[in-house]
Amino acid sequence: MRTNSIQLPGAITQPLVNLRASRLNLVKAASLPGSARALVAMSLGLALMSQTASARLYDRFDSAANWTLAQNSGTASIGSSQLTLTAPSGVNSTPTATLNAAQGLSGTRQSILVRNHTGSLNHSAFFLLAASGGNQLELKIDDSTSPAYVVAGYWIGSTYTWVASTPYSPGTDGLYLALKELSGTTYWQISTDAATWTTVGSKLDPVSTTSMSFSVQHKGYSTPPAQSSTIVDCFNYKATGVGYHSIQEKTYTTGDGWQLYREAFTNGLYACQNGSCDGHIYVNGVDSSQHWTDSTIPLPRVDTAGITFEIQYTDMVSHKPVLWYDNAYRYQNLAFVDADNWTYHLYFKYTYPQYIQQGLEFPLNKYTGSNREQAAVAWYPVRDGSYNGKWYLWTGSIWTNTAYTQSFTPGQWYEVTFTVGLHDNTVYYSNFKAGPPSSLTTFNWNHSYGAPSNGNGAGITPAVQMDDNVQDTTQANTKKDCYLAEWHIDWTDERLP
Repeated sequence: MRTNSIQLPGAITQPLVNLRASRLNLVKAASLPGSARALVAMSLGLALMSQTASARLYDRFDSAANWTLAQNSGTASIGSSQLTLTAPSGVNSTPTATLNAAQGLSGTRQSILVRNHTGSLNHSAFFLLAASGGNQLELKIDDSTSPAYVVAGYWIGSTYTWVASTPYSPGTDGLYLALKELSGTTYWQISTDAATWTTVGSKLDPVSTTSMSFSVQHKGYSTPPAQSSTIVDCFNYKATGVGYHSIQEKTYTTGDGWQLYREAFTNGLYACQNGSCDGHIYVNGVDSSQHWTDSTIPLPRVDTAGITFEIQYTDMVSHKPVLWYDNAYRYQNLAFVDADNWTYHLYFKYTYPQYIQQGLEFPLNKYTGSNREQAAVAWYPVRDGSYNGKWYLWTGSIWTNTAYTQSFTPGQWYEVTFTVGLHDNTVYYSNFKAGPPSSLTTFNWNHSYGAPSNGNGAGITPAVQMDDNVQDTTQANTKKDCYLAEWHIDWTDERLP
């Protein structure tokens, strides 16, 4: 059994016993007394823009903490990640939710998502309001006609001014409503995807936008004959993203696409990393010769394309009796997306030449420019003569044993997937799934940890690692293969600029 002290970029050096953390861009510093060593983080060199800090409020309606709810003869409630405003039949009502803190509109856009709106003809309306003193901006879904219209306007005291209108036409997620101010002009906007915005109307700022009180309201008026309601979500969020799909098919280009990190240890101490490992550990490339199609990839699948991740050569034998450990970490530099929830999905199979000694790690990193929000699951063989292995999760400073055991047979396809929250400098685990495709086992695991500081440029970095946890017992020049397919990274709740 060996004990190592290793470091993730920006993390605190930790002792680990027979378990290896996912490592990325480590460099070795001068040796310290007592065989200690210091490792410092090296820049990823991502050609990506750094995330800038912002005081903007983002709310997914996971709780009512940011809102004051007023029933006003109707119902205003927050639950299941949405705000529901309901106007009952036969009663004039104005259920309303108001932000507890003022927000600036000047030079920015403030938006909400109307997931669903049911109206009562000539008896209901929904409002997005932004008040400043006794004046306010108003963007409403007006049910006075069928179909309904989105109407832009504003109030100066008790005087209302109409600006413009357009038919209410929601998209798959609903309809985003927004108020935007730029260079002295106010814009009333809508969008079906929170990417392309349509201006309903604009006007030189009729109301001061420096500090505004935002609220949403569903109104049932003139004794409505039927119940109506509006379901609201995503204050300054985009609900869904396009994702990074089939990233196993990417080929290498400088600065993005596939990257490789290698390392080796002797008797628990770093022996080499990356280029200094030449002659000790070789890993295959990612050019077109390493890509293939395989009709045995099980359904459900997007296609039959995949890539080989192969440790082609190690020189463990030539170093005996010194113990030699070799690890390879394939990762990708993807453009930064400031989303809160991420899903990692991969099909994999391994074909090591003898009883498995290598662990498999599946990390997902969100570099924000100031922190590294890393979620990772890892499967390590128990080495009891079977193909059983235990699942571990990275919890910020150590790999934590989940106590879940699963058997993976060489040469067979398996699937691993997990969804995590990566936001507000915190990592939020809920559960993960693994097993034969279409027959996954769900492992429940609730945990969160604070993300360590990290100065790497903002970016998204998924990875796969073959990790030797005890010692490389294979012969020199023997291969270890891990085949990758169906590698998809998806996100939800993207923070809007």
